Amino acid sequence: MNWIWILPVILVIALLWTFHPVFLRRGGDPLPVGLEGDLRAEWMTQKESLLLQLKEMELERAPDPMAATTRTALERELAALLTRIDNLKTTPGQAAIVPSAIPKGPLDIAMAISVMLFITVTTGLLYLFMGTPRTVAPSSAQPQVNAHEIATMVEQAAKRLQANPDDIPGWMRLARSYQVMNRPNDAMAAYTHVLTRQPDLVDAIVALAELELHATDPQRQQSGKQRLQTLLTQHPDHPEALWLLGGAAFRNGDSAQALALLNRLKAILPPGSESAKTVEQAIEQIRKP
Repeated sequence: MNWIWILPVILVIALLWTFHPVFLRRGGDPLPVGLEGDLRAEWMTQKESLLLQLKEMELERAPDPMAATTRTALERELAALLTRIDNLKTTPGQAAIVPSAIPKGPLDIAMAISVMLFITVTTGLLYLFMGTPRTVAPSSAQPQVNAHEIATMVEQAAKRLQANPDDIPGWMRLARSYQVMNRPNDAMAAYTHVLTRQPDLVDAIVALAELELHATDPQRQQSGKQRLQTLLTQHPDHPEALWLLGGAAFRNGDSAQALALLNRLKAILPPGSESAKTVEQAIEQIRKP
C-alpha cells in the first residue's frame, strides 16, 4: 500500500475534528462557545436602533398620516425585543442563547457532511488526475555530463594545479580522476608530484604502488614492490600493503610468500568481516594444487 493513500484518512479525521461540535449538537441546543453569535449584543443594537427611530418620530414637526401606524409597529417590535432580552439566560463562561433562534440539528449535520464529502472527493480526484510524485523522473532534474565534458573539467583542474604545486588535496583528486579515466601514466605522474611535496603521505604511496604493480614495465613493478616493503617497515600491519604485495607475489609464482603475507593480513582483520572472507578465499585459491 502506498503511504500517500493515508492522506485522505488524515483529511477525514481533520474534518471530523473540525465539525464535531455540529455533530454533537442536539436540535435547538446552543453551539459551543466560539461558534455561536453574540445574540445579546445583536439585540441590544436592534433596541438602540428602534429607540432612535421612535425618538426621531417624536421630533418631527410635520404631521404624517402614517406616523401612528409606524409608531405602533416600532413599539410592538421593541416590546418583543425587550421580552427576548429579558428572557435571555446566561451562565458564567457561556454566551447568551435563545433556543428558538438556532437552526435545528439535522440541517447543520447535513451541511457539515456535504462540505466534508466535497473536500475529500475533490482532493482525491485531484490526486488521481494530477498523478503522484513518482511520475516525475528523478533524472529529469539531474543534468547529464558526458565523457568529453568530464575530460575538459579534469584538464582545467590540471592547469589550475600547475600554478598551485602545493595544493596536495587538489593533486590527489586529480590523480584519482586520471585513474577513473583509465589514464594510469598521468595518475602516476600526479601521485609522484604529491610524494615530492609530501613523501610520507601513505595514501599516495599505496595508490602509486598499486598502479606500478599493474604496469607492464618490470621496473615500474619493482618500484611498486619497494614502496610497499618500505611502507611495511614503518607500518607492519598496513592492510592494503599486505594485500597488494601478497597478490604480486602470487602472480610472480611465489606462493609461499603470498600465503605468508595474506595470513598476516587475515590475523589483523575482524573475524567474519567481508574483508576477512575475501582474504580466506584468496588463501584457499593459492593453496589449491
